Amino acid sequence: MPVAPAELTAHFTVNGPDEARTAAASAAGSLVREAGPGALMLAGPRGEVLAALNDALIAALDAGAHGLDVKLEAPTESRQ
Repeated sequence: MPVAPAELTAHFTVNGPDEARTAAASAAGSLVREAGPGALMLAGPRGEVLAALNDALIAALDAGAHGLDVKLEAPTESRQ
């Protein structure tokens, strides 16, 4: 059975100590995936992705992050 496309994908990097990236990944929960060197990704229903991203960013900042880069993508199929 095919899987429906994600409604929203968030790619983000955390600049700062390793603890900040670890905290972000932990706070994001089950939606988080590795997306390359130093990058993390969240994909799924829009509300869940945004909530997990918010939790991840707060955790990263609390753990000493000094820079966060975020890119959000909404696939064409999910914009209807």
